[in-house]
Amino acid sequence: MSQYNAWHKLHSNDDDVATPWHNFVLNEINETDIEEKMVLEIGCGRGGFAKYLVEKFTGIKILYACDYSDLAVEMGKVKVENSKITWQTEDIQSLSFDNESFDTIISCETIEHVPLPLKALSELHRVLKPGGRLFLTCPNYFNLFGLWCVYRKIIGKPYTEGGQPYVNYILAPLIYGKLKMLGFTVNHFHSTEFVLPARRPKTFYQSGTPWWLTIFGGRTFYVLIK
Repeated sequence: MSQYNAWHKLHSNDDDVATPWHNFVLNEINETDIEEKMVLEIGCGRGGFAKYLVEKFTGIKILYACDYSDLAVEMGKVKVENSKITWQTEDIQSLSFDNESFDTIISCETIEHVPLPLKALSELHRVLKPGGRLFLTCPNYFNLFGLWCVYRKIIGKPYTEGGQPYVNYILAPLIYGKLKMLGFTVNHFHSTEFVLPARRPKTFYQSGTPWWLTIFGGRTFYVLIK
């Protein structure tokens, strides 16, 4: 936790919600997912997106804004005063909530930063109510860029996603398979950004890969129904 606290301390501002993952959630989520509902954002960071959600969807019942970094949670709590947000320190691999606690769960760019991403998916399934929706985004290293990351790790210069304390090079086939094994219905799945690693990397399909490259895209986006 201390490493993530130090990282968040250096990145105090996260009010930008125009990221590819936040745009995806906002394009897919609707009032049925939010109005009078219990919502969990796991991996909320310093609270920028949680703030945006409660201001956009004023009929939300409670939004639990949770992160592994207690400093990030405290920074969000200080910055955003809203009675509909409950700030809480949580480990996505071992959530403290009861079974079937939430109507809607949002997890953006989080499972790649834990040692047991498949366990994290099991926990998200456990705390989601039947019929509820999970909005999940994460990178994918099942591609040429992933091979480049393996090479970087071998030579002692690992890729860190912009200096993150921990990166798990997760593979889309394993993630997709685990989601299906848990019993999720995949309502939507697509990927973007096929990367050719080089001294000057080239990125193709920034808005979406063709179907035959979907499993190899560098970013993956899911809407899942329990």
